[in-house]
Amino acid sequence: MDIVARFNELYASDEDCREIVRKLKWPSGFRCPVCNHNAAYTIATRRLPLYECVKCGRQTSLTAGTVMDKSSTSLRKWLLAMYIVASSENGINAVRLSELIAVTYKTAWSMLNKLRRVISETDRRILLAGRVEAKLEVYMRQPVPTYELLQREHAAIAARMVFPDRSSYLKIKLLHSGQNPRTLLTPKAEQAFMDKHVRSNKVTHLEIMRKHTNLSGMASPLTRLARTAFQWMNDTFHGIGLPNSQYYLDEFCFRANHAGQSTGSPFESLLHLCLSASTSAGQPEPRETLLNTG
Repeated sequence: MDIVARFNELYASDEDCREIVRKLKWPSGFRCPVCNHNAAYTIATRRLPLYECVKCGRQTSLTAGTVMDKSSTSLRKWLLAMYIVASSENGINAVRLSELIAVTYKTAWSMLNKLRRVISETDRRILLAGRVEAKLEVYMRQPVPTYELLQREHAAIAARMVFPDRSSYLKIKLLHSGQNPRTLLTPKAEQAFMDKHVRSNKVTHLEIMRKHTNLSGMASPLTRLARTAFQWMNDTFHGIGLPNSQYYLDEFCFRANHAGQSTGSPFESLLHLCLSASTSAGQPEPRETLLNTG
């Protein structure tokens, strides 16, 4: 069964879509965004119902204050896009999404960009702690290392915090501290990564491989994950400009971090993030400023 068929089986009707949003937006029942009152009149004359607070009269909707706020795209199409991003093995590019949900390329691009920005903003707030492993990697590695081609390479750090049950939380972050990707990780670049992505006072064990190569010649688990991410980006999106690359790396890590989780589903996790996100967090950069994006 393909992923669209699975989604349609789980959410067969528009009411099923509205119900999962209600469940995650108001798990204990309606709450007014202004006065926090728990009762509302339902105005069901619109495509999406309005809820009018019994106490203060404020009207709100299921998508108000979310990345879907004021979107003309239907709730069902939004949820299908989230389901594909969260639950598929390889995600999706804007061209394919536009075909699947019958929207323009520009709309599909904007939807995916908003979802990635929500994922990135959430990941930014999660700092690594406990047992932390990290390794320098080469993003956009060139097979023929001429001087001109080497200028395209960029340093990245793949890192994870490992939990007692051996599960882990992965981050792959591009470095913006002048680090040469093929030389030893500098103290400046290492500290910049630590300051931004690690809760140092909560680290119990820290292991950093400061070279992009291993003496054994064997690829480390972190290297294998990073290479898989880089290859996925190339195969799925066929070239992504550096200004936008981090969003795609964060999307890859989101799926890796939710693969095989025992509680909830990756889709519900992403939907919850999108319902909790402020509308500004979901606003993409203007499309014209981002080169070669999927």
